Amino acid sequence: MPLTPTAIKGTCGIMIEGTSGEVTLLAPVTAIATNTGITAPSGSTGMKLHIIINAWLTSGSFTINGTGSPNNTETVTVAAPTTQQTQSQTGYSFEYVSTNNYTAITNVTTTGGVTGATLTVKGIQAAKYNIPVEVFKSTRKQPQHSPNEFSGSQARDKRLIAQFVETSIDNLDSNFYGDLSLYWIYLMLGSPPSWSTLPASPLSIVASATIVASQTIANQPTAPGMKLICVFSTYASSAAITITGTQYGLTVNETITPTGNGTYYSANVYSAITTIGGSTNATTVVITGVFGWKGTVTSEATKQTAAIEHFDGSASWIHPFSFASSGSFAVNTKGEALLSLSGFAQDKLAIGDRTTTPLQTSRVTSLGIPLGDIPLAGWQTQGYIDNINGTAGTTAFLAPEQELKIMINTPDDRHWTFNNTQAFTRAYSQKYECTVSATYDIIDLLQNEQFRQNLKQYLVVKMVGEYIGTTGGTAYYKGWQWTLPVRYDGVYGQEAQTSAGNVFAKPQLRTEYDAGIAGSYSVQIITRQPPNYTS
Repeated sequence: MPLTPTAIKGTCGIMIEGTSGEVTLLAPVTAIATNTGITAPSGSTGMKLHIIINAWLTSGSFTINGTGSPNNTETVTVAAPTTQQTQSQTGYSFEYVSTNNYTAITNVTTTGGVTGATLTVKGIQAAKYNIPVEVFKSTRKQPQHSPNEFSGSQARDKRLIAQFVETSIDNLDSNFYGDLSLYWIYLMLGSPPSWSTLPASPLSIVASATIVASQTIANQPTAPGMKLICVFSTYASSAAITITGTQYGLTVNETITPTGNGTYYSANVYSAITTIGGSTNATTVVITGVFGWKGTVTSEATKQTAAIEHFDGSASWIHPFSFASSGSFAVNTKGEALLSLSGFAQDKLAIGDRTTTPLQTSRVTSLGIPLGDIPLAGWQTQGYIDNINGTAGTTAFLAPEQELKIMINTPDDRHWTFNNTQAFTRAYSQKYECTVSATYDIIDLLQNEQFRQNLKQYLVVKMVGEYIGTTGGTAYYKGWQWTLPVRYDGVYGQEAQTSAGNVFAKPQLRTEYDAGIAGSYSVQIITRQPPNYTS
């Protein structure tokens, strides 16, 4: 008998939510044989549907019909409620989260005892990106209340009542990637207000023309390669273009099929293009090339929420309204660069039929294995420190000799409102704070003097990843550059030990709002991920 991998085959997918949390697509109604009038799902990836059945008495079924992926329909059998369920004083329910992601819903049909029951349909945005996560842990908590009453009984607990639901994202930890780690920026720091292309003026690849079998290629991408930006207008049905070229020395091709006028991006990074074309069509296309995008986010940005899907090797789960409350970015010269994140979610819901056993098949959104990006090692870091009246990122800072960790604390204020649900429905951010811990190899007292005088400095931490191109005489590498206006936070921690070869310090620093960067921290992002991350 072969050994069956379970947990090691786990996956984690994410989608930045357009609307935070579950969305009601059909308010509670008495189910009829064919139920229509369901609000269309939102988001480019569609939605998983959360179907809730209440007050059914006998067995039956329901069928979801619509436009979905991987299938357009799914039928679910609902067993008759058990005697134990019907004796519940707080009501009983059958809940199901669809395995398909629906972009449109035709109807929900019912049979047997489900007809006449109460039907509710909610939607949760489906994952868009498969993120390489080393640790993912979530916990659903549901505290019980038991009145301690004079009841004539010796038993302490007479009736246990389920109270609110609180779901925590305990760990979402990963290596640092130049492209794949953008989820951390959006959840932990917030959305960059804008993205600019690199170069600022994209290279013309195909001038404006209607689609024909062979488009005229005006220019070849610059080395080492470019993403293609395809802008379609005068859209006509069945429009599509196929691009054939070279990526990292290999022949690749892809077909881009627009669903309307708009901007689309190539999946591949082309160092050369052999052909571009499609069936003759009235749709007009303009194609340009860029080697990357640049964006900046500060402490004044607004954090985003996400729907997170996780297959743990057994069950598949979805977590709507997920957000971060604390996290860290850490580099170690002898190890890898690491990201961590923890926070909360509105709920933790099982996807698909919960009676299947054994359950070792993923039901989360099927996304390709992310192989187009590589993690960074800690030594791929440059540090700078400059006076606050100087230019940040000018003077090399070599004192941090092994480890540097940036910690972000973004506490939240969650609210459970009176809407007959156990999960929270609103959340608000509180004040953000940023601290830094480091290890110094002491060769002078220059930084100790900054500590003594309580002087503010610009600390810049720059990750230098894959080289993606040069423009305006500046070479660009995938990665992040932190600009931190810091003061030493109460302790410098210099000491000598007979077991150590040199004097060292383990100082703590804290960032302070600075008008020069319009925040208490600033992160510049260089990436090949197009600016459609949230769409």
